[in-house]
Amino acid sequence: MSSVASPPAVAELQERLEALATRLDERRIAHEQARDSRCVFTCAYVLLTRRLARGLPDAGYRDAAWVVRLAEAFADLYFDALDASAAGRSAGEAWDSVFDAIDRRRSSVLEDLVFSMTAHIVHDLPSTLERVGREGVDGSHIGDFHAVNRTLAEAIGEIETEISRRYAPWVRQLDRLGRPYSRILSSYGIRMARGLAWYNADRLADPPSRAEARASTSRSVNTLVDEVLHPPLWTARTTLRFGRFVVGIFRRWPSDPHLA
Repeated sequence: MSSVASPPAVAELQERLEALATRLDERRIAHEQARDSRCVFTCAYVLLTRRLARGLPDAGYRDAAWVVRLAEAFADLYFDALDASAAGRSAGEAWDSVFDAIDRRRSSVLEDLVFSMTAHIVHDLPSTLERVGREGVDGSHIGDFHAVNRTLAEAIGEIETEISRRYAPWVRQLDRLGRPYSRILSSYGIRMARGLAWYNADRLADPPSRAEARASTSRSVNTLVDEVLHPPLWTARTTLRFGRFVVGIFRRWPSDPHLA
């Protein structure tokens, strides 16, 4: 008589998320020690993953195992981008534009955060949804996906505060001056970006739309990076260049590897 495997217990799923957070944290520490701006988004990723793990028992997911599989597959694409960059290979058009922006400029902390967050959600998430699948035995996973959106959106203010505290405690307001961060660095922005990712996953699943969908996600990332770094008005460019210079001088590279 065959048996059907029971779904993983919530505690086991939490352990998998905590293990993922630990992997990310190892990268965060290594980047901090190397004074590599990749530490900023990696730190945010650690905090968001731990927040997702803590909330797992009470989130009311229909299929919590799918949520964890999605989180693991999603993070794999970030690890792939980091590994490609470290090896001197292209990480893809979207990630290459982000890494170029944070490597070759005296970038600000929130630029490091927003550029990477945009690439990961706008570019990587549609591919992850396509890979993991959006349908289960009980129907669409969109309800669970929306519940994750809510969890992450509610955490974004806390994450921004922690990132500023850790890497730019004296210049937080200057770091925000004039940037179009509201597109993603807000509860509304997170929901919109992730909702668009679900739509683009549909486009990836449609053969005639697939190539354009992939190209459009890269263009969206490149457009944001370009608009932030090269605003159209010369007065804005001058102000932001000065602000970036000041923020770069006073940015902090933590010596304590432990997060609050």
